[in-house]
Amino acid sequence: MRIITKEYQEMLDKSEAYNYIKNTPKPDFTELDKSVAEFESWIKAEHEKDRKLIRESYKK
Repeated sequence: MRIITKEYQEMLDKSEAYNYIKNTPKPDFTELDKSVAEFESWIKAEHEKDRKLIRESYKK
């Protein structure tokens, strides 16, 4: 584990790049979460179709 010294923290506080990253608001993942849920339900149905075809092929 690394310990940030007082001097290093002061240097970071003066850094434009560090402050830009630190103060940028977190993105809104609402649309992404919705897309993931849709994909998850679709892929689950596709996997079940594949499993059904595989089971049927063994029965013959």
